[in-house]
Amino acid sequence: MKTSRKVILMFILGILSFINIKLTMSLIDTRHEEIRLSKKLNSLFERRQTAENQFVLKQDHMRKMLTDKDFMKQITHQKTGYIKGKETVFKFED
Repeated sequence: MKTSRKVILMFILGILSFINIKLTMSLIDTRHEEIRLSKKLNSLFERRQTAENQFVLKQDHMRKMLTDKDFMKQITHQKTGYIKGKETVFKFED
């Protein structure tokens, strides 16, 4: 009877050890997944911040276009390539 108890205890100990190893491996995999998702989340936050900054710049540009006449003259001047009499234009090749 004593031998069968030892066998049963060893069997239970083996099963518990196996479960413990599987749980540990699962925790390690979960931690790796958390790190991966955390990096992705940080990347998305950075992209969002960049997009918000671009939006603010474009919004400011639009506001200037609608309200600032000098700004519109400057933009028109740049887009058409119009050169005033006392201006010097430098053209650089890429």
